[in-house]
Amino acid sequence: MRRWLLVLLPALLLLLGSRSAYGAPASALTDGAQPQTFGIQPATATDPDGRGTFGYSATPGALVKDHVAVWNYSEQPITLRLYAADAFNTDTGGYDVLPEGKPSTQAGSWLRTSVASLELPARSRQIVPFTLAVPADAAPGDHAAGIVASLRRETKDAQGNTVTVDQRVGSRVNIRVAGDLRPELTVVGATALYHPSANPFATGRTTVRYTVRNTGNVRLGGKQAVRVTNVLGTVATGGAPADLQELLPGNSVDYRVEVSGAYPTLLGTAGVTIDPLPIGGDRDPGLSSTVHKQRFVAVPWTMLLLLLVLAGLAALWWSRRRTRRRLLALPPVPIGAVTAGAALAALLLLTQLPYAPTAFADTGSNGTLAFDYPTGHDDDAIDLLTSGPCPDPAADYLGVRITGRGFPAEGVPLTGTTAVSAYRPAGNGGFVVPLANTLRVVANRSGLAALSGPYTITASCRGKVNPAPLREFSGVVTFSSPSTWTAASVAPDGMIHAAGSDPVPVAARAPKPAAQPASAARSGPSLGSWSAIGAGVVLLGWVGVPYLRRRFGRSPASAGAAAEAGPAAGEPGTAPAAERSEVVG
Repeated sequence: MRRWLLVLLPALLLLLGSRSAYGAPASALTDGAQPQTFGIQPATATDPDGRGTFGYSATPGALVKDHVAVWNYSEQPITLRLYAADAFNTDTGGYDVLPEGKPSTQAGSWLRTSVASLELPARSRQIVPFTLAVPADAAPGDHAAGIVASLRRETKDAQGNTVTVDQRVGSRVNIRVAGDLRPELTVVGATALYHPSANPFATGRTTVRYTVRNTGNVRLGGKQAVRVTNVLGTVATGGAPADLQELLPGNSVDYRVEVSGAYPTLLGTAGVTIDPLPIGGDRDPGLSSTVHKQRFVAVPWTMLLLLLVLAGLAALWWSRRRTRRRLLALPPVPIGAVTAGAALAALLLLTQLPYAPTAFADTGSNGTLAFDYPTGHDDDAIDLLTSGPCPDPAADYLGVRITGRGFPAEGVPLTGTTAVSAYRPAGNGGFVVPLANTLRVVANRSGLAALSGPYTITASCRGKVNPAPLREFSGVVTFSSPSTWTAASVAPDGMIHAAGSDPVPVAARAPKPAAQPASAARSGPSLGSWSAIGAGVVLLGWVGVPYLRRRFGRSPASAGAAAEAGPAAGEPGTAPAAERSEVVG
């Protein structure tokens, strides 16, 4: 029995340790190629516990005592170093701690383990006490550190050189010091660079670089969206950057996003939207979206070169025709007006016709909202699933409100008005919309002691400026008790949460409505596009028709007959008939 326990207990601890990026076991190879695997996790004074990380709420000057369990899963004894260090975010947003030997100046210096190293026999563990001493002048907010177990050894590489390998595994320590909390994410250092296409009729590519910095004192996550807009109103959305998982106070992450689809119109605007989100276990800070706009130059060099070549050819052709007209004594036609009219008509046609707005075939009807679980409590976080997209997912905005007993007739907002492109798209063509606050928080803010009966939650698509709804999605939750609700419709398995992550048994789910796939169809040019094209054609006709009438209304024969008769009274003199006949003949 003891042997089976020694086999099963490490496997269970592996699962528990995987809940933390720094709680998973580490594996190394000795010179004899025998695997050495070890791990670390929170514990009580006697046994490991179920905590994924160490989390504390403390006041300045507080002293906390706790324990950490260190495991040796291998068949050989090992000697491990044990130390605490400051945590930080890497350039890509990952979570890491300072290496051993580099002094800690923040939360890592507040932690002290009872031992600096320990020897562990094969297949054994040891509980190590440690203390957390919060300084009396500690700043309010979140402070992050890690307790690390390190195995250092020397080996030889393929060239025979001595290489030192440091294998580390640790457990996160999150400390929140009481005081004024200021959650805030800021976009800094945004730049946009346009790369034109060799095809004058194609859109180019815009590289958007920016940095997201946590300028508050609370660790935050967030969703991101990047859009590029030109002066014609065309909006292009880049590939959605990875969500911020956990950005520590004072840390920053750099991003680079490529955006294609916006036609160059000399000037453009790159917009970066960040929607702050709370880390698991925290309350939603209720922050609005952070939007940063950066103007940039987008010159269509290939199109300008093409227009310049066409203008040169037109000027050459017109020069030859003008020379012939002079010989035929035809009145001159201004070359500048014809060239300007032709160039303007071509430019309007090229910039308007290929980029007519996109229309969705199903925008005329409203849709439904599905909930992530069939039942829940008033303090649960809720994710919603729309049955389809907004009319223009690249430009529309989305807001969610609740109506029902105790709320005003117009309802109470559940989220801020956020760009639709900031939400994660779902497999049914709709969007996954996480609510910013729990229903209990919304009720308390509205002065309600309890919720009772049915409540309608509505997600409305709208323009950036016009508040009129373009399309709405509605769902109903019914409170059978002051703290328990039941949803009228539930999202299909795996549509909101990954398969297997839904804590509600499948058998307990209510019947779900069939998904409504979104269908999109490309529409023709808009009224503004046709107006612009028509204006260019009218201008071209205004300067071209008189020329054609003058040019083809007099044939060489009629011109010769007029020459024999001689110039009429009041008409300008012409060349002698003999000379003119030689030229024509």
